Amino acid sequence: MKRIDAKEIAEQLKKAKKVAIFGHVSPDTDCYGSAVGLKMGLESKGKEVFVYLPEEMPYNLVFLNNYGSFQEEKAAKDADLAVVLDCSSVSRAHSADMLKYYKNTGVRVVLIDHHLPGDLLTFADMGWQDEKISSVSEMILAILRDMQTDIRKGIATYLLAGIEGDTSSFQNQNTTQSSFEAAAYLMSKGARFGSIINNTINSKKNLGLIKLYGLVLERVVYNKKYKTAATYITLDDLKKYGLDEDASYGEMTNFLNTIDGIKMIVLITEKVDNELKVSLRTRDDKVNVQTLASALGGGGHAKASGFSLKGRIANENGKIKICCL
Repeated sequence: MKRIDAKEIAEQLKKAKKVAIFGHVSPDTDCYGSAVGLKMGLESKGKEVFVYLPEEMPYNLVFLNNYGSFQEEKAAKDADLAVVLDCSSVSRAHSADMLKYYKNTGVRVVLIDHHLPGDLLTFADMGWQDEKISSVSEMILAILRDMQTDIRKGIATYLLAGIEGDTSSFQNQNTTQSSFEAAAYLMSKGARFGSIINNTINSKKNLGLIKLYGLVLERVVYNKKYKTAATYITLDDLKKYGLDEDASYGEMTNFLNTIDGIKMIVLITEKVDNELKVSLRTRDDKVNVQTLASALGGGGHAKASGFSLKGRIANENGKIKICCL
């Protein structure tokens, strides 16, 4: 992959007439924020844009539809540039088969990512990859500014939501001076920070979710030797409390990461089709959870990563077991 910067990506986007945008599987706020923010920015420049992401957002992000929306593409459309956001490996790209189709038919692939490098570095034709940047939404802002895009309220709100999400409201260790500068600029352009906070970190939680928090905390198992804590969520738990099977429980993982004295938290969430999602978090400067996640086919950041595997959570005579398939 040819390594380029924001200005060079802006030039590529200026030349393109039809752009396909890809995020990652189980998209988070930064993924949606950067993808839709870029989409609206490009459309304001007269580009035709196709977004390959689930149109149905997690419940806590539905408010963003008030500031702009998109239609999920179900089939590959004619495009002359494919942009992959917030993703380091081909297998974790949403609609990976369509991304491969574009590549195989000669469409140039541009990577914009802030995770540690994965196989997209060799798959993409060119890209900007920098794990020191807080979020891809911050990177998209730089690109749109280089394109001299008119950053209006909708674009600004999506991008600020992405920055807020990946910095955990400017609390994570990846928060930098440029994160605050980008946020201040976006607020000056009309970004609705109050709306973002009220629907994310300060959002009202239904009683079922509060009860699930209690159950997950009750199940925490502490490993004294390795100073790790692990817990789990089953599909039956979600059904019992009337919660969405496809929802992200990142807030819960971050809350568990505040337990005093631990080096790593592990949250295992049971998904449909015998899939287990494993989320890893740490605040220890000497621990890099991305190394473990990558070894098991996942990825992420040094302090927040995850992976998936085939399996189920079984209760055998009162003992909880993780059964891999």
